[in-house]
Amino acid sequence: MGLRNFASPVTLKSNVKSTRTFRVNNAADALDYLERFWRGARTREYRRAYAVCQSAVENLASAEAARGYLVAAAEGAGLLYRRSGHSQHAQ
Repeated sequence: MGLRNFASPVTLKSNVKSTRTFRVNNAADALDYLERFWRGARTREYRRAYAVCQSAVENLASAEAARGYLVAAAEGAGLLYRRSGHSQHAQ
């Protein structure tokens, strides 16, 4: 199972009352979020992120590809958590 960590984690908004954010360190975390906590529509971007994250877990795609698709889908759905002055995009 591909559990390579992202170069930098992604912080997403959470719908769980006990916490405002969900920290995603790798593709397995991303799949957990996409399956259990995603509040947005299941758009093409969501489905693409899900597929690439699944591929990364199966070592068929890179962790950074999974991260990129996750960030794009979350950004489009308004679920990307940003502290002022910080970016989620890889450097």
